[in-house]
Amino acid sequence: MLHSLLSLPSLITIAGAVMLGYGARRTSRRSPVASLLGFVLVVASLPMHVSATHGLLAGGSSLLLSAAAGLGIVALLLNRDSGGAKGGRQFIVLALASLVGSVLLFFGSSLFGGSSIHHGAPHATEDAGLSASQTQAVETANAVETVATADGESLLVELGPDDNIDEILPLIAEYGGRAERAFPTVSLTDDEDLSQVFMVSGVKKDLLLKLIDLLRKQIEDVDNVEINEPIGLEPVDVETTTDKFSSPLLTNDPLASQQWSLGVARVDAAHRILKDITPVRKAVVAILDTGVDAAHEDIVSSFLKESPATSDIHGHGTHCAGIAGAATNNGKGMASLNWDGKFVEVASYAALGDTGMGTVETMAQAIIDATTDGADVISMSLGEFSLFPVKVVTDAVEFAQKRGVIVVAAAGNSNRDAKMHIPSNIDGVIAVAAVDENNRKASFSNTNTSLSRPIAAPGVNILSLEPNGKYGKKSGTSMATPLVSGLIGVMRAINPELTAEQVYTILEETGRSGPDAAKVGSTIQADAAVRVAAGNIVVRS
Repeated sequence: MLHSLLSLPSLITIAGAVMLGYGARRTSRRSPVASLLGFVLVVASLPMHVSATHGLLAGGSSLLLSAAAGLGIVALLLNRDSGGAKGGRQFIVLALASLVGSVLLFFGSSLFGGSSIHHGAPHATEDAGLSASQTQAVETANAVETVATADGESLLVELGPDDNIDEILPLIAEYGGRAERAFPTVSLTDDEDLSQVFMVSGVKKDLLLKLIDLLRKQIEDVDNVEINEPIGLEPVDVETTTDKFSSPLLTNDPLASQQWSLGVARVDAAHRILKDITPVRKAVVAILDTGVDAAHEDIVSSFLKESPATSDIHGHGTHCAGIAGAATNNGKGMASLNWDGKFVEVASYAALGDTGMGTVETMAQAIIDATTDGADVISMSLGEFSLFPVKVVTDAVEFAQKRGVIVVAAAGNSNRDAKMHIPSNIDGVIAVAAVDENNRKASFSNTNTSLSRPIAAPGVNILSLEPNGKYGKKSGTSMATPLVSGLIGVMRAINPELTAEQVYTILEETGRSGPDAAKVGSTIQADAAVRVAAGNIVVRS
């Protein structure tokens, strides 16, 4: 609670309450001015509280709590003055009333969804005094409401390595559920946790919370229970920009002049280096998305034919694939870093369905499949906010990292801190924010510098592929992510021994520090990163 009161919105509210109290004394000609200024500060702080807590009720609760602190300070100051005892008592009453109002609004926000597992404020319920178990119970209830709108309610139940699903099947059946292994391709020797995850489905929504509670009590058999939460895309409207690449380009792709990112991210400069380099091998960049139109003229020659997702009704995955590895200098369409198509092969895995929605299970399965198939880089332009870590996704990312796969994920498009955005907030994942043509943080982009490996790349009005041989522009951290993934693929093609830590160090140290670098990290500079990889320079680890 002390941490909450020391936040900027709370300090502004406290200051405003103190000035209101000062003005209420009417002991000088400056009192009306103080009252007016105090009122303005309190009112102005409300949107800040709402933004910080991501809910009107929760924001009102935070404001009243801060106001109670400010009124309490006024009461103490007045009581210290022998002539202000009566006024002090009045302000104590007002402070207590504000405190009661804060508590009522807080519980109202919990009951009516103000702390949704996907849109709630990080630690908001914990700051209000709830225990970790109480907080998790509230979030689980909200998650049940959310998942009920998906194709069906399901749970992910992880057993211990020595346990058998038969031990809890009677309980699951009692609630109308059925269980099947979530990741059947993963053996116990591959991963003790993922191999013991079962998907429980068929349970009615009104019984789901009770079953979750009972399963969590089966501590001898059950290690973890979590909702199979929906995961999807975060659409962003294309922002208008007239910027194009005005300098002469090396590539002959006819649409490359519409790609301003070739300049800001130094892609054209990288082309001038890559044309004289023979890679050790092609690197595989796996796009985990809605699929890819494998027959598109600008990706067909660099698409890994064994990929499982070779069509794309939605279009998002195809757009990302073009940014990551479209064949470049082939006289067709747009340009990527994949010069002459000799550095990168694009693979495609359907983490999301035709509507752009999936679940944490489909995302984890796609990560496992891409890893098992030998991907060098996994690129995920998807995600969701979650107050608690999602163990299945974390385990899947660790499964990939242990096998040398570099995992890259979008930071998200909600213009807030990505520390609760999965999977970009998982330790070791390269989290990509978006910048505009002026190398400023894109208005929609989440900040990512609270995460372990932040980086930035162009993500506004980005030209790339669309299904059925078309081209179009999209905006989002979704577009910035495959550019970073494609660059990492090129670096790995040149120097396959580069580790994830070394790759991130190169990106960070060769990146350009823009005016918003404190929020989104350095912006990739492809030519400098390629020079380090090609020179086989030893970097600090």
